[in-house]
Amino acid sequence: MLTKNIKRKTNTLLRTICCCSLLSVSMLKGFSQVRMTKDYVDYVNPYMGNISHLLVPTYPTVHLPNSLLRVYPERGDYTSDRLYGLPLIVTSHRGKSAFNLSTLVKLPDRLKPVQLYSYDQEEIHPYAYSVFLDQEQIQVDYALSHQSGLYTFTFPNTSKKYLQFNSQQGKLQWDGKGLSGVQDIGNGTRVYIYAIPESNPIAVKRLQGQQLENATEAAGKNSCMILEFRQAGTSLRMKYGVSFIDVAQAKANLKREISDFDRQKLADIGRKIWNDALGKIAVEDGNESNKHVFYTSLYRCYERPVNISEDGRYYSAFDGKVHQDEGKPFFTDDWIWDSYRAHHPLRVLLDPGTESMILHSFVRMSEQMEQPWLPTFPEITGDSRRMNSNHGVATLLDAYRKGVRNFDIKKAYLAAKGAITEKTLAPWSGKPAGKLDRFFKEKGYIPALSPGEKETIPEVSGFERRQPVAVTLGTSYDLWCLAQLAHELGIQDDYELFMKQSFNYRNLFNEQTKFFHPKDDKGNFIMPFDYVFSGGQGAREYYGENNAWIYRWDVQHNIPDLINLMGGNESFVKYLDEMFQQPLG
Repeated sequence: MLTKNIKRKTNTLLRTICCCSLLSVSMLKGFSQVRMTKDYVDYVNPYMGNISHLLVPTYPTVHLPNSLLRVYPERGDYTSDRLYGLPLIVTSHRGKSAFNLSTLVKLPDRLKPVQLYSYDQEEIHPYAYSVFLDQEQIQVDYALSHQSGLYTFTFPNTSKKYLQFNSQQGKLQWDGKGLSGVQDIGNGTRVYIYAIPESNPIAVKRLQGQQLENATEAAGKNSCMILEFRQAGTSLRMKYGVSFIDVAQAKANLKREISDFDRQKLADIGRKIWNDALGKIAVEDGNESNKHVFYTSLYRCYERPVNISEDGRYYSAFDGKVHQDEGKPFFTDDWIWDSYRAHHPLRVLLDPGTESMILHSFVRMSEQMEQPWLPTFPEITGDSRRMNSNHGVATLLDAYRKGVRNFDIKKAYLAAKGAITEKTLAPWSGKPAGKLDRFFKEKGYIPALSPGEKETIPEVSGFERRQPVAVTLGTSYDLWCLAQLAHELGIQDDYELFMKQSFNYRNLFNEQTKFFHPKDDKGNFIMPFDYVFSGGQGAREYYGENNAWIYRWDVQHNIPDLINLMGGNESFVKYLDEMFQQPLG
């Protein structure tokens, strides 16, 4: 229940955002008891969570909430002390910049398409970035809008200044006023850029191999253009727009959002936008560190998905076409397997209007794809069908039951039903249902292979494997969600069928050990079995990116039944304590 007068300590809010699908918060407006010592955005620390040697960390991303344009300083990894040029647009929260920008006071003898920079005094805010390139003695300051950005470079003297542009796989072209670029980022998707320096260069060249030559365009792998300036003063400013439609739209986006070269004004606007977004939740805690953790976590919730509508149009990688958005922005780059538990339910409470547009986008995607199935991992380049199960159905149900209705629930239901009953349940696959799926419908679980047994089913990924326990448990939850939607729509036959199938997790429960245990196609538990180590890298042969100790609790839709299976409340608590005491090995 959302209230305006209930105080919540920061650590409670943190646990709620990170672990639960419900949030009880105190809203800023009308909540006079809360006293903040600084602006909300000043509590954000983009560096938090950047270190990880397993899977992928968070990045110090500069962007506006749910905006098309995102950038972050690229480094080789979390131990690197060099910048890989300066970014212009990152097309995925885990990707590299589609275009790189390098700035120089002189050209080295061996010029590379992108410069590696030693740097110092780096400062990152959600809305702005600055860094001092200590070897070149160049100060870099950056701010951005939704689809455009602005760099200011302060050089050590008034001598020559160089801007070097790189496209990893594409084309760059100088037209006399600005530099345009295009890069193919996969699956027929292209990102476009149009950059305008404050003054015209005195020379325009391209890097061909190791040689510089006068030219106004460059194409191919690591295409590179260099603009040389000799203007008065030490400052050089450059603004640019980006687009997924074409160069003309990139120009239009820039013209609409940035009219001058005032970086500070742009940063101030971005700062206000972030304060408004983060200020939807005001927390009270005497520990300032907790506030930094909380507001940094909240800032992360705005990194995905992104609104890619541009003046009422958007490019969809789901069918390779440009569409009119008909007044409803199109959102993508939403990795639902990661975000369905807390990210979507949080947005339902904080911004139900945006959540409805995101769910409307899911429906559009299903209509645009070859098969009308709800997406799993919708990205800029289309649906990658990553991970296991399809928890998009949970986001539909959660939002609908909390009153979000500005999307076609009937179309959404059919897309979700198709994704669970017509598409294969094999992880990381977009193929139609096959032998594995027929077995699931008949026996109520995904069969496991014995150690060393060869895979023969074509829809199964060679690396990701069947993940039979993870898929059985995850799909049981999806079927429960599907049943609830069927009930809301009055489709009684579907409701009864899917409710019955939502208990399929029981088919893999080992009464002796109280773990969910993989079975072969004859109904026998795989033996011998180690609940910590069996399953290979990421336990993928049986689970998925985690082992039996974690998947022991993956019955989200029927906790009372899970408690009963484990022998009651006391046993349940005992097993939960054991998990935290169990060493990783």
